[in-house]
Order: sequence, then C-alpha cells, then structure tokens
Amino acid sequence: MALFYASDITDTTKTYTLSEEESKHCIRVLRKKKDDEIELVNGKGGQFFALICDAHEKRCQVEITCTIFHSPSKVIHIGLAPTKNMDRIEWFVEKATELGLTKLSFLSCTNNERNTLKLERVNKIAIGAMKQSKRFYLPEICELIPFNLFVTNNPGGYIGHCYESEKQGLATLQKDAVFLIGPEGDFTEKEVQHALENSYTAIELSAFRLRTETAALTAVFGLNA
Repeated sequence: MALFYASDITDTTKTYTLSEEESKHCIRVLRKKKDDEIELVNGKGGQFFALICDAHEKRCQVEITCTIFHSPSKVIHIGLAPTKNMDRIEWFVEKATELGLTKLSFLSCTNNERNTLKLERVNKIAIGAMKQSKRFYLPEICELIPFNLFVTNNPGGYIGHCYESEKQGLATLQKDAVFLIGPEGDFTEKEVQHALENSYTAIELSAFRLRTETAALTAVFGLNA
C-alpha cells in the first residue's frame, strides 16, 4: 500500500489534505483515484489508513478509516560531527533512518571540516527513508551545537575515538543512550577528556579506522542490537 507523510495528522483527525508534494506523488505519479486506500504516517508513531475522497493533484483529500499508534522500541541518539562532503551525511541519514535512528545531533568540534548545514535537505532524505522502510518515527534532526555544551547537557553516553586508551566493545552498549562520533580528524584529546569527565564510556567500534559516516552507522547497529 502506498505510504505518505502527514506531519500534523493526529488521532482525532477525520479528514486530511495531503501536502502539494504528496498530493502530486499520489495522484499524478502513482495514479491513485477516488476511493483508493492509502496509508499515512506522521513520524511520531501514528499509522493512519485512509480512503481518497477528492483526488486533486495539488490538494488530495482523504478520509481516515483506522488509526494505530506504535510505541518506540528504542531511543537511538547519535551525536555526529558533519563531514565535509554533504553526500556522506545524506547517505548516513538515509541508512540510519532505515535502521531506526530516533535523534541526530550535529556537533561543532575543533577539527570539523564543515560548520554549516542545510537541514531542510537532510530532513527530506529522512522522510523518504522513513516512508521507504515503513517506519513510524521520523528522527529528530538538530542544528549544530558546540561539542562541550552538548556533552555537558547529555552526560553518560558513549564515544568513539582513535586514541590509544581503555575501551569497551560494542556488545556492552545499552539502549537509550547517545553515541558521539567525531570528524575525520577525530576528536581532540581535550574533547575526549571532557566526555570522560561527563561519564561517557569509550567504545571500540572496529579494529580498523572507519570513516565518520561508517563509524556512525556502526554505532546505530550497536545501539539497535
């Protein structure tokens, strides 16, 4: 069944008008017609079954026939220093959303190669991945925040880094925790120390050196296990 994104639909909604973009995809691309059944998600756990009552290609209106709400199974929060190449960030967001990412915080670190982001594009990719994978939660994607401030406000998570130090394995990860992934040049020693002082645990993601986006996806796998 065709799946569409409706961010502001709730359990009390009886009729709903799809956005112009979703209406166009529904009517012009998929050639849906009046009385066809479609499925909507709001990215907040809501699953809505609906019948098309006005097959307008810019303002498609539907009648809600059934509503189901799904509780999130896990909280998977990644703190990520953005890569210089946006394509690599977008690849990570797509794959991580498919795997159940619930929150992504971009970190401003000393060795960052990028300090500006177009979150509108990133969110659009996350929406597409949520729909494609038939998930019911859209990850919350946050603006860049200074590393030290983020760590202070979110103590007790995990951090991956390349320095020689005592580290635990992926198997020790607990759910509902944030995992920090640094830039290609790694976190500075001061940043790692700040994290450790705020009850972060260093994790060995691999015996090999991973790219930022690969390390982040590995962390998602670990938190999702």
